[in-house]
Amino acid sequence: MPIDWNKIAEDAATDTDAEFKNKMSSLTRLNEEDITSLINETGIENPQFAAVIQVVNDAATSNNEKANAIQNITNGVDLLVGIAKKFI
Repeated sequence: MPIDWNKIAEDAATDTDAEFKNKMSSLTRLNEEDITSLINETGIENPQFAAVIQVVNDAATSNNEKANAIQNITNGVDLLVGIAKKFI
C-alpha cells in the first residue's frame, strides 16, 4: 500500500509532536532523536517537515523540480542540510 504523503502532511498539523516524530521515524531512516534535533536546529514545523519528506520521496519528480519545491517550503533547505549532516 503506497504511503499517502498528503494525508501525513495534513495530519502533521494536528498530531502531537511525539506522534509526529514516531510516524516520521517509522517512514524514514531517521530516529526520533534525529527528528527532534532537526526540528530544533532548523525551526521547521511538522507540516513543512512532512512536505519536505514527501517531495524527496516523489520518484516521478526530477531533482531540479524537487529543489524548486523545497525552496518554497519554509526552512525546507535548512532541513535537508541538517539531514545531510547526519549522514556525513
